[in-house]
Amino acid sequence: MADKYYEIKIAFNESGYDDIMNVLYMEGIENILEEEGQLILNLPPDSKDQITMLRKSLEITGLIGKKDFSFRLMEDKNWNEEWEKTIEPVFIDERIIIYPSWKEHELKDTEGKILIQIDPKMSFGTGHNETTQLVLELMSKYVEGNEEKLFDFGCGTGILSIAGIKLGAGKAVAVDIDEDSVLNAKEYAEINKVHDKIKFIKGSIGEVKGESFDIVCANIIRSVITDNIEAVSDLMDSGSKLFLSGILINEDQEILEYLTQYDFEVADIQMSSEWIGIYALKI
Repeated sequence: MADKYYEIKIAFNESGYDDIMNVLYMEGIENILEEEGQLILNLPPDSKDQITMLRKSLEITGLIGKKDFSFRLMEDKNWNEEWEKTIEPVFIDERIIIYPSWKEHELKDTEGKILIQIDPKMSFGTGHNETTQLVLELMSKYVEGNEEKLFDFGCGTGILSIAGIKLGAGKAVAVDIDEDSVLNAKEYAEINKVHDKIKFIKGSIGEVKGESFDIVCANIIRSVITDNIEAVSDLMDSGSKLFLSGILINEDQEILEYLTQYDFEVADIQMSSEWIGIYALKI
């Protein structure tokens, strides 16, 4: 008899996105797909009680309505294999190609391109998320290749650090509070042959207090950015480059006010769907 799994779909609106994500992370759920205004989760067949409690938590706090949460028991068709079929290489600014290992043989016109191999595990930061693409597009345009040090705040898979090194940054420091993310990021850095130039740290931004960076990149939720913007600013000298995403379009004014308050000049803003990416310079 085939194994089964629960597929959960949670409809969200922009105002509640951050809070819903926080609830999911608190429940230990990190494998989250985002598709057409829905978050899609897959949990083991013994997760019925967890699903019930998750639904109650989201409804009681007013983050969703009764019709916004649905789940069903699915026959497992080798989920990883089925999901892998949907993953295609990502092309950034005609300069960067992010690809899974099982698609390497299909790549064409790679001469002069920056190749980054990431095997998605349904986790944030694989290059298939719009916010990751926004940061990479901005980095592709504005990283000149003579920058010495890069700081990746909330590194996830480490893709921004890897891209920064391949774009010419001398070395990088990447931090994340999640141990699994740090372990995965180290693995990807080795696969992409940049592990000797990136230092990975499990912890918060306080782990690098007192250091100075030419580039800081952060693809995390808006509340984490605003809560830590002073610490970010303290890591940067005049002329240092800041790349941000994870910010919803309707949060732009709040972020811009914070950036102005902490001596940043916004040089470029890119948009994709409901998200924005920001490139700013420390004044």
